Amino acid sequence: MTEALHLFAGLALPLPFWFWLRRGAGARLSAWALLDAAPHSALFLLLLALTARPVMAGGFAAGLCLFLGVADRAKRAALGEPLAFTDGGLLWQVVAHPRFYLPFVPKAVMLGGLGAGLLAFVLVLALEPPIPLGPASRAALVLAAAALAALLLRPLALLPGTAPARDPSRDAARFGPVATFALHARLAATERPARRAAHPPMPATVKPDATLPHLLLLQLESFCELRRLGIPAALPQWDALGAQSLARGPLAVPGFGANTMRTEFVVLTGLADEALGLDRLNPYFRFARAPVASLAWTLRGAGYSTACLHPFDARFFGRDRVLPALGFQRFDAAPAFAEAPREAGLVTDAAIGDRLAAELAAAHGPAFLYAITVAGHGPWPGPDPAATWAARMVATDAMLGTLFEAARRSPRPVVLVAFGDHRPALPAARGGTDTDYLVWRSDAVGPGTVQALDAAALHRVVGRTVLRDV
Repeated sequence: MTEALHLFAGLALPLPFWFWLRRGAGARLSAWALLDAAPHSALFLLLLALTARPVMAGGFAAGLCLFLGVADRAKRAALGEPLAFTDGGLLWQVVAHPRFYLPFVPKAVMLGGLGAGLLAFVLVLALEPPIPLGPASRAALVLAAAALAALLLRPLALLPGTAPARDPSRDAARFGPVATFALHARLAATERPARRAAHPPMPATVKPDATLPHLLLLQLESFCELRRLGIPAALPQWDALGAQSLARGPLAVPGFGANTMRTEFVVLTGLADEALGLDRLNPYFRFARAPVASLAWTLRGAGYSTACLHPFDARFFGRDRVLPALGFQRFDAAPAFAEAPREAGLVTDAAIGDRLAAELAAAHGPAFLYAITVAGHGPWPGPDPAATWAARMVATDAMLGTLFEAARRSPRPVVLVAFGDHRPALPAARGGTDTDYLVWRSDAVGPGTVQALDAAALHRVVGRTVLRDV
């Protein structure tokens, strides 16, 4: 009788947490609940086979539901969107770089959950006796867990003909959050080869006497025009460049407060959501790890050297694999900035500006230098986070001044393009997803015309500006 109670308790323990996870997504019970419960059930069955402790197995399954529920609610609150299947590729970053993720989870929830989980584990380990399970029973449990795992890999077989909306929020409400992960992952994997093959690298061809300017493409972390948000600040370099720009204005980007890789990929490739399908949620997760058309491939074919400078972990977003696939011959990440000055633990924008100016001065042929800044990243500590963010944007503006002067000294014309990857995840920045951009060319003073663009359109404008004489 005691063994039966233990088994029942273990089976029942994850249920309230699973319902809580589904409630956060607005999901109702349906036939898809079988798929939605598959990973938690598979974990329970596998741990039961290994430990013969049903309450412990149920506790770990409940912990999985709790982890997903907290993460989903935190992402919805901070970024306005739910967890997606591509977020699985970011889990190691939470551990390696917690400062970028954990501030979005209340400390009481995080510390309380970890403490309660550890205490519960110790108590169950000390007090719960294993139930008798023979080899045949253990083998049957493992096989059942494997069958559920196989169902997750082929989810469309559960209900043939079902058409997901391909929207994480809508599908999570219809199928459940975990079932949506499985459905979206399978659909993306099925469609990815054809979508990728439709956009092969296309090197540019140029006339022998064509003028090929350097290209400085600056991706500014969390940058947007502060004054549009009602935050007073002096941005003299941005204003000076903007007044002489060929184009400037608001830039529609695919996300708020995070997901830098979305804007980054679209600006580099010009491939908008319809070309990516579900891989739009994080193109770097799988899609961009094989060669596809990009600005770097185009310019490399025209004789440009192509380099990316990003003073952070090269593995972040898988850039160490993605950037070579996008045509970059060199990627200078954290080791190349080991001695660079830092503020709040991040390499300053001034250091990036100095390095880019040196690269321009040393270039022998046309160079494409792509810089991904990091100093503007949150969290923004202090009593007024918006003021802290604004101070970092002023420092970003000063870097633009360094590059403005370096471009003017260059014997070869320079195209300087600067854009914000996303707005900061701050209350003052809510109400839109647009950032700002400008396109300036040293040998062609522009009228500073304001023109609203999206990230794909900016890609096209950059290409036309650089290769206008080809």
